[in-house]
Amino acid sequence: MRRVLVVAALLFALGVGVRGVAGTTGAEKSFAAANDAWELGDYIPALNGYIALLNAPGGETLLEPIALTTGELFETRELTTDGRAPRFSPDGRFLVYETGLETSRRTKILKNDAPRAEVADLAGVSATFSPQMTQVAYLKIPDNDEIRRASDALDRASLTARNRAQLTQTLTWLIAKHATIVVRDLNNGREMILPTPDLLKAGLTFSADGRSLYFLGGAEGEPDRNDLYVISEASPKPVLVVDAAGLKGVPTVDPSGAALLYVQVTPAQNPLREPAGGAGRAGGAGAADGAGGGRGAQATFGVVDLATHTVNVINGSAPALSGDGKTLAYIARAGGEYRLMVGRTLGAQAPVKQTTERLDAPALSPDGSRVAYQKMPRDDWEIFVASRDGKDEQRVTREIQHDILPRFIGNDRLLGLIGEPRHRRSYLYDLRTLTRTRIFHNNTVRTIAPEYQWAVSPDGTKLLIGAERDGNTVTPDRGVYLVELEQKVTKAEVLSRLRANLKSEMALKAAGTAAFQPIAADVRRVVNDASVTRVFDYEKALFDFDSKNLTQPGNRKASEFLFNTYSSFGYTPEYQWFEPRNAFGGKTANVVATLRGTENPDLVYVVSSHYDSVEAGPGADDDTSGTAALLEAARVMAAHPMPATIVFASMTGEEGGLLGSREFARRAVESKMHVTGVLNNDMIGWMNDQRMDNTIRYSNPGIRDIQHAAAFLFTKLITYDALYWKGTDAASFYDVYGDIIGGIGSYPVLGSPHYHQSTDLLEHENHQLITETSKTTVATIMLMASSPSRLTGLKVESDAGQTATLSWTPSPEKGVTSYAVATGPASDPLRHRVTVTEPRATLAHVAPGTVVSVKAVNARGLGGWDWARAEIKK
Repeated sequence: MRRVLVVAALLFALGVGVRGVAGTTGAEKSFAAANDAWELGDYIPALNGYIALLNAPGGETLLEPIALTTGELFETRELTTDGRAPRFSPDGRFLVYETGLETSRRTKILKNDAPRAEVADLAGVSATFSPQMTQVAYLKIPDNDEIRRASDALDRASLTARNRAQLTQTLTWLIAKHATIVVRDLNNGREMILPTPDLLKAGLTFSADGRSLYFLGGAEGEPDRNDLYVISEASPKPVLVVDAAGLKGVPTVDPSGAALLYVQVTPAQNPLREPAGGAGRAGGAGAADGAGGGRGAQATFGVVDLATHTVNVINGSAPALSGDGKTLAYIARAGGEYRLMVGRTLGAQAPVKQTTERLDAPALSPDGSRVAYQKMPRDDWEIFVASRDGKDEQRVTREIQHDILPRFIGNDRLLGLIGEPRHRRSYLYDLRTLTRTRIFHNNTVRTIAPEYQWAVSPDGTKLLIGAERDGNTVTPDRGVYLVELEQKVTKAEVLSRLRANLKSEMALKAAGTAAFQPIAADVRRVVNDASVTRVFDYEKALFDFDSKNLTQPGNRKASEFLFNTYSSFGYTPEYQWFEPRNAFGGKTANVVATLRGTENPDLVYVVSSHYDSVEAGPGADDDTSGTAALLEAARVMAAHPMPATIVFASMTGEEGGLLGSREFARRAVESKMHVTGVLNNDMIGWMNDQRMDNTIRYSNPGIRDIQHAAAFLFTKLITYDALYWKGTDAASFYDVYGDIIGGIGSYPVLGSPHYHQSTDLLEHENHQLITETSKTTVATIMLMASSPSRLTGLKVESDAGQTATLSWTPSPEKGVTSYAVATGPASDPLRHRVTVTEPRATLAHVAPGTVVSVKAVNARGLGGWDWARAEIKK
């Protein structure tokens, strides 16, 4: 997030500074003031400042830095909201992506021009283009009983089901078994089936001349071997390319047509692996997605000479070809040394760099004259570039997060990625100036936009990105976006973006201020009692237990510390003992402290963090940080009970598969605990720059907005948001109680290079950030536990004409005096409001498609923290 000040400094250094705006130093001060406000998370004055600067004479001078601060610089177009695997044809004439889910999966092919007309809609997946002819090959998915049953089983599974990975793999395997290889002529639509009797198949790729098709094939019941085959319209059946034992990944054909590459894979990585338990059966918890066998084994790959059909198996990893296919680069190991190997693809490769520092992911420039690669000088990956012979090494990145997976765009630019797989961001690096430009964003102030797939056009002018632009990391669908690297956004577009964000921020601030107003003074008194010194003391005590994995002695020591610390605050905590496999001493426990409600004690809000860590390290950030924030929240609230009950839950076994939270949820259901809201914090103490920021990870938008307001009204914390709970303890609650989840996690999401490493140490934590997050949690839970919960049972009793009769289940809270009823279109659902005193209402003049929202209001003027919603049927 330091990009604003860096860009501004660069502008001054280049002599392009803001003196060009109106020719006065007043503009410089205005730009600096807007930048400062942005960096502090004070977005309303920042946005107003940027709007004024762009509208001033000469404001175009600041267009690029303001565009990059607030979103995208390059023109970006959404191709679909439901797509994956985007890529370009080798000649750049077409672009392709897959869409749909399960048996509805299809492949769309569009022309790569301004209209982007649809060329084909293929009933299958894994499309690959011929480099010489206007043809595409794909796997056509049939409609048969086996595939239909597997698809139905996946449809019935929840998004967080523990066997979802297993069900997905079952369907993938059945498609590999039953799909047909089809070649389609894009000029006339003619299709030809290439028969592959009794073979599983995946990884289609054309030969360099486009006349033959290579694919990965395997026989059912042979889990330890698959093979590479070639087939064409002229051949009656597939032919083995090379006789080589073992499991192989999908093939890559070099552009010259002389060689074919494949990587040796483990059984768990085999694209044709049969699911555990056999196809069509539900299976277990998705273990097939794990690391599997082969861990620690020597990495190898094969280079097949297509003229002689011989293979050279090379000890190495991450093979990469130059654009002309004549040069090969890869990483080799020799003892404790890493070697960057470069040479002719079908000849000898020699080490051009040897180091004890880790190396990975080499990439060659199109002409083979330069090589880029990852190197780990200390704790995180950085990107370097050198000439083909390893000389003239140049460091490209200096970011505290991982910089990974470089690839060339031409000979003088690189595409590089930053972050962990669940929240990567793409950047463009100019190797001549060593400047960095962010490529993709969603142009909002608050919502993050994780990226997952990237494809560069052959001419380097466009980029396809698969991303969750709306911040929804839960549902399977993702968007596909076309970025025009040679077209930049206009001043009018940036002004429109700024005004939209300003409107959104003003509404968020107004609603948050109004929601908290009745209890703002009480909240401020409580949060002001939070102490960074105490937070550090909790962290230090937990850190000194070393690994707190449930297999280690530190887990038991940590649970005892938590029990005693909650007791010292005046609570009567309890252990929730259970006996998971491999637990130290045979058992482990959640530690739970309860602050009983004064008015609605049977309504329960849960605030949780997990205290265990991975086995490799002490987990200072993951999740001692969340545990310390939880303890401080419990301390400052101990003498301030709320109307509803609050349970502070320190969970064990999260790293072992959400074991503690699932045990908590099981007991809660068994005891009929009425849980109405949940906050779960995880990894909240690491900062990647000077901004004190974290991400709200939520299922419920009402809780999301309350947490934003809690942060900007009562703390120094800057908050972003993402619809995100899978893989966290929050998932255990969502599975049982549904859409009542909020909480806070790191920003960037999982961006710390120490995540799940032995280097996740106390010295990498920002203790004030943890304290501010604890304050945000306190303010949030105080409002939630003082307000009516979300109403249930809302239904439209009748909708005769334009009059609708509504009813809902009465609020369970005491002291509710009225209900607010709002109506409006989906784009503005709260446009009109009325107040009623009974759990029913009759609304006149409501058109079909109108959204109706209802919440309870209590005697203190506190409205429910989320609206119940329904739609008038069309």
